[in-house]
Amino acid sequence: MKHLLIITLSVLTLASCSSKKRVTDVETLPKDIALKPENHFSQQADQLEMKNLTKEIDSLISTEICADSKDWKFTAIGSKACGGPSSYIAYPIKLEDQILPKIAQFTSMQSAFNLKYGLMSDCVMVLPPVEIRCEDGKAVLIGNHSEKEKEAE
Repeated sequence: MKHLLIITLSVLTLASCSSKKRVTDVETLPKDIALKPENHFSQQADQLEMKNLTKEIDSLISTEICADSKDWKFTAIGSKACGGPSSYIAYPIKLEDQILPKIAQFTSMQSAFNLKYGLMSDCVMVLPPVEIRCEDGKAVLIGNHSEKEKEAE
């Protein structure tokens, strides 16, 4: 009888150790904190920081009145998730040393933002404008190369 009890307990112990619970829903398991997606508030804070920088750039540019387009240049600004600039911006040449570092900072921030949050874009290449015109005291970027060619025809 003693041997029967020992054998029964041994079999039950081994059976309980070898049984595995089947996980039916992997999503309910705890996740490594390093794999946790970024907090929504963090994304909003990053967007606000970029928005404030663009306001600063626009404010600096708006201090100058566009009277002669020869006093203005344009440059790429921003970064699409697929690569390339998100747009172009006109700026007064005399403020170039103040504006270009801010534009570079914004472009870098947007590129990092796209990577951090895994964003996607339309991947359409944004072509540079052909010229700058002064309209109502503001610099206006005009068309791309294909539009300029159509005008010449």
